[in-house]
Amino acid sequence: MRNVLIAYATRLGAAHVIADAIARELRSNGDQVRVECLQDAPQVHDAELVVVGSGINAGRFYPEATAWLNANQANLESTTVAVFNTCLNAADPGKQDEAIGYNASAVELIGAAASATFAGRYEKSKTGFFGRLLLRILRKPEQDNVDRAAARAWAQELVEL
Repeated sequence: MRNVLIAYATRLGAAHVIADAIARELRSNGDQVRVECLQDAPQVHDAELVVVGSGINAGRFYPEATAWLNANQANLESTTVAVFNTCLNAADPGKQDEAIGYNASAVELIGAAASATFAGRYEKSKTGFFGRLLLRILRKPEQDNVDRAAARAWAQELVEL
């Protein structure tokens, strides 16, 4: 049994849903799991596995996710780390490489052992003006592509770490 921290940054809730799905799968494997929002600055403490997830804005992790990774870089050196993102591009099979590439700077910064991307969601009423403008230009309709089964499958890969 491992102590696991799953920390996420989200605007529309997709990263939280993915974090919860991963947590449920790891708990079913006997791991002790904490799920925390990165805005609350969770502590690494005695975590043997840290999973960090973030929504994506303009091809980058949300600022609170990047800030937390930078602030905890030294603490993360002594544990196994995995990262994931949630974004609309992950829903398009032709954009999978681009979507997983959004994790590159986090993977490099902390030497993550695993990296994944999951399809996100777009809700017009919960998206800021510039985000709505960009998605209108890109002709993206409102959508919810969050796939809990894909998150649970990736969690099984994390069991092996």
